[in-house]
Amino acid sequence: MPDWDTIYKTYNKGGKEWDKMKEGVLPYCFINGISPHFVDFVKKTKFSQEYALDIGCGNGKYLHYLAKLGFKTDGIDASTTSIEMTKKILSDKNSCIKKVNMFDMQIDKDKYDLIISISTINHGSKKDLSKLIEQIHKNLCTKGYTFITIPDKKCLETWDTFQKHEVLDENTIAPLIGPEKGIPHSFYTKTEIEGMFKNFSKLDMQTDVSGQWIIIATK
Repeated sequence: MPDWDTIYKTYNKGGKEWDKMKEGVLPYCFINGISPHFVDFVKKTKFSQEYALDIGCGNGKYLHYLAKLGFKTDGIDASTTSIEMTKKILSDKNSCIKKVNMFDMQIDKDKYDLIISISTINHGSKKDLSKLIEQIHKNLCTKGYTFITIPDKKCLETWDTFQKHEVLDENTIAPLIGPEKGIPHSFYTKTEIEGMFKNFSKLDMQTDVSGQWIIIATK
């Protein structure tokens, strides 16, 4: 099974598998653009502190976007290569960008009024993800926001990358082909997501063109 650092090193080299992902399998994960839903959300929302944490910061493009708007930014990722990419793109040397497994991380209480995670936190078991959402809710600033994407159950049938897979648990699989071969992926129904975010005061959900749930929750 590949690790995330191997994946990002391979991504930097390009190749047919990554070109396919760029064409639309995961439209906001490995292209230069930012999700239009995220752009719209940030423009319409008033933040009390403008301090963001990105869980799974990848190549740093979301933190870079926020930094240009004046946000303070921190990020975590499981890949050393990803951390290097993010640090390179950010001009704010005060940003804390560190390598850590998202399911082992400890979020500082009341530090962030925006916590984001794009195409990331479903890479694990549903039990681990539920615990992470609980920690996000506990430590997010009062009236702070999340912007999180999680794939719908239907993506198991529509995303080519997951047509061949090993079942690990109910709606949790590991693909047998593609760049993320062997890495656990969990897929969710609307009801499951509503249950995970039940402690938030407000929850807005919609699906994007790829079938991912866009989850905007307010503490």
